[in-house]
Amino acid sequence: MPFSDQFQDLGLIGRGSFGCVRKVLRKSDQKVYVRKEISYLSMSMKEIRQLASEFKILRELQHPNIVEYLGHEDIEKDSMLHIYMEYCDGGDLSKLIKKFKEKDEFIPENLIWEIFTQVLLALYKCHNGVDIERVENLFNSTPDVQPSKVDNLYVVIHRDIKPDNIFLLSDGYSIKLGDFGLAKCLRHEDDFAKTCVGTPYYMPPEVIMDKPYDPVCDIWSLGCVMYELCSLRPPFMAKTHLTLQEKIKAGSFNDIPPHYSHRMRMCISACLIVDPSERASANQLLQDVSFKFFRKDWELKQNEAMLKRKELELINFEKRLSKYEKGLDESLKLMTSRNEETKLRYKREFNFLLEMQLNKILGDLPSNIKTQLIHKVNMKENQHPYISQLPEKSNKLKGPRELNGTRGIVRSPSRR
Repeated sequence: MPFSDQFQDLGLIGRGSFGCVRKVLRKSDQKVYVRKEISYLSMSMKEIRQLASEFKILRELQHPNIVEYLGHEDIEKDSMLHIYMEYCDGGDLSKLIKKFKEKDEFIPENLIWEIFTQVLLALYKCHNGVDIERVENLFNSTPDVQPSKVDNLYVVIHRDIKPDNIFLLSDGYSIKLGDFGLAKCLRHEDDFAKTCVGTPYYMPPEVIMDKPYDPVCDIWSLGCVMYELCSLRPPFMAKTHLTLQEKIKAGSFNDIPPHYSHRMRMCISACLIVDPSERASANQLLQDVSFKFFRKDWELKQNEAMLKRKELELINFEKRLSKYEKGLDESLKLMTSRNEETKLRYKREFNFLLEMQLNKILGDLPSNIKTQLIHKVNMKENQHPYISQLPEKSNKLKGPRELNGTRGIVRSPSRR
């Protein structure tokens, strides 16, 4: 069945340069997804290849902190491509920043740590091809722990991390990294990319200087986003593009508001180091004790969510089982009723056939024998002769005289 037949359109939620985004409902389970409708009619071959690259990346990136890719469908007659993806119903970070700006309030530090941690977990998957190990040593940093080696590793660099591409879920704790349209796959973690892409405010110095870059360019962009969550403005701002580039290359920025912790300040600074060889990696940050507490908290929340899903599955299974049992009972009653009806019908048919056969036999007999048989049958039907001679039953209790048929009990004369 085509993807389009499996979903119901719920309306438009956004537009872009190449198409639009719609909210859709999957009919089979009533789950909401989004459908990106992209026209490739006016796309260059480079842009089409970039789109194909996004599909390849999304298929391979299965992670709880990366927006889930469901599938895609090519609508050739309209030169349209429909991409079905997870719907993040809590909005993106740009909306979160705007909301706190309007209220003239700062974003709570705990929420920033949660976002920071979960985006790093998504980048760890992109940069290393595996999920990070579970937290064991909670109270100490473990900088010497290295990611597991993966054969034929394809390193994925996102290259466009910004508030618009980090999404929230309405469950209140899940963060998702999405929109891999500018992502680049490298054959090995030591390879360097050279294309200048990304959003200027979050672009790392090596990209601006047109130098080769590696996965830590995503860490710079993430540091810019975390700084903006704290300060409600990007770390590098300017009126002209050229001035902005100079500020980024200098790596000079104001401190975050003082009410945020020293740990937060140090972790953001570790991301915003101009020299990429000195900049922290996703693994180095996640091995720090500051992130371990939030990693552990995320693990516990995932376990709790999994238990709730299992509980819901069991409840639904019990409901289906109860419905099935009810159906079986009804089927059994129906079968029993039909069996009784069949037995009665067979019995009536048997008696009818037997009567017909007997009438036929009687009809063929001589009249004198027939009369004798009828007489014998009538004799059997009447009461047996000796039964009529028996006394009628009485409910009255009889004494010895009545039982012996005498007027009294004869006693022998007493001897004196």
